[in-house]
Amino acid sequence: MTLPRVVTIDGPAGAGKTTVGRELARRLGLPLVDTGLFYRALAVAARRAGLGPGDRSGAAALARAVRITVATDPDPPEGAALARVDGVDVSPHLWDGGQADLLAWLAQQGPVRQALLGPQRRLGGAGGVVLGRDAGSIVFPVAACKLYLDASPAVRAARRAQELRQRGARVDPETVRREVAERDRRDRSRALAPLAVPADAVVISTDRLTLGETVRAALDACQRAGLVQGVGTPARLRGATGLEDPGDYA
Repeated sequence: MTLPRVVTIDGPAGAGKTTVGRELARRLGLPLVDTGLFYRALAVAARRAGLGPGDRSGAAALARAVRITVATDPDPPEGAALARVDGVDVSPHLWDGGQADLLAWLAQQGPVRQALLGPQRRLGGAGGVVLGRDAGSIVFPVAACKLYLDASPAVRAARRAQELRQRGARVDPETVRREVAERDRRDRSRALAPLAVPADAVVISTDRLTLGETVRAALDACQRAGLVQGVGTPARLRGATGLEDPGDYA
């Protein structure tokens, strides 16, 4: 049995998952569920609790105890909370560079991933465009449409740098390049839920595609999977198939 209103988008850092997912959610009239925000929010909570890499029992207990809520509006109002931990907005700290090692470590812990799996499934199970690195392989293996976005390391590093600049961060391109390479190594080599192309996923290489072209390819895949029919309004779907280019990747 498939989940007829769920689209998953997996891929490495900088491949365009967030930007493409946001556009796809808008066009299909579905929520946008970024599973990575759960781990980022937990990393903020762990840092505040004084937990560091290596405290497996503490991390597992924290993941089971806290209540993480994640926004799903693809067009959130300015200043809206992207994630809350026990009702507290942690959005300003989700991308703090100082917790990168903690974030990577948490993502490799089986009890942590198991604790976050239920909330992720509850948030996206009724329908959504779900982003992640195991969205189609673990979180929603029976999604109606599975996509995997990829791009060369150089292109992904450039997009990541642009995304950080738009968030107001100071960016050193060489540092970003090294960070993307290290993230690739960790994501692909970790023993638990490694980054991989999910079974039955449509692979879209975005190196030479504009954002509009990538969204078209994604919508085509959704239509072939039978997902486009019955979601959104006819006007929205006409707009999707006659898509104007919505801009560059962020």
